[in-house]
Amino acid sequence: MFINRFLGFLPKSNLKKALGFLNKGEYRKSCREFESYLARKAGVIGGKDQEMIRMYMVESFIEYARELEIAGKYDEAAIELEKAVELQPHYADVHFTLGCMYGISGKTVNARESIKRSLAINPDYFRARIMLAKSYRDDGKYDRCIEEMGMALSAAPDFFSEKVRELTREIRIEPDGKNADDLFELLLEEKPSSSQVSKQIALEAVQNGDYEYAITELKKSVSMNPNYPDLHNLLGIAYANMGMTDDAVMEFETALKVNPDYLKARINMALTLYEKGSSEEAMTHLKVIMNLDPENELANNLLKELEPVLNKR
Repeated sequence: MFINRFLGFLPKSNLKKALGFLNKGEYRKSCREFESYLARKAGVIGGKDQEMIRMYMVESFIEYARELEIAGKYDEAAIELEKAVELQPHYADVHFTLGCMYGISGKTVNARESIKRSLAINPDYFRARIMLAKSYRDDGKYDRCIEEMGMALSAAPDFFSEKVRELTREIRIEPDGKNADDLFELLLEEKPSSSQVSKQIALEAVQNGDYEYAITELKKSVSMNPNYPDLHNLLGIAYANMGMTDDAVMEFETALKVNPDYLKARINMALTLYEKGSSEEAMTHLKVIMNLDPENELANNLLKELEPVLNKR
């Protein structure tokens, strides 16, 4: 299986265990192994050469936090998100979610600061703008609330614009009334898009080995988000597991056109080309990876397998 082959290039270590658990959707175990790996590195995985590892670690912490949130363990979810933010401080949605966890736990000052950090990264983050407005309303700072609502209107999707105007009117008339509460709840309600739903279904299908179903769902998601490299990378993995290497290569290529520094897709491309017998092309991608991440263990091990093959030619 493609994923097992991928992991086969890593030496036995906490990192290998962590990636194995991540691929199986066992996020709690993945986080703990990543933390053990981080401890061995004395807490330092900075720099461009460690970007791929940081990417996987952040993904694990976010997914585990999501599980804790669903279970109602908001303080614990916040702790995992704090770890994600420390590793990657430039994800607006992670700061926003962390702010929500703080808010539920009654940590209003921390909540507002996290929301502000989210907006510093993406000033047009609509839900974050509404959440900040609500925090000012809850503190009785109605002028600040109205100011934020004006900025929220500029960032609002068209189908929410009238609701934003209606909420602004309610705040001017009766800011603490039921109508205002209901409108805040409506605007802050998380309604995952059909593409997000398809991606989550596909991810679970890949983890369960149901690659045909994963491909069906990912095609739906890609049709709605053609410039989302994660989707193309995941579709490539599903194709590779089905033995459809040409299709897999095409999806990895698409992901890399959107983001040439996307190391996950780059290393998946190298591995697929190697499995296909295209050693020289695989080496081309490995050289790019080594420039970005010289200490990448998987790439180094694949390089050791490739060099003897190429030297015989």
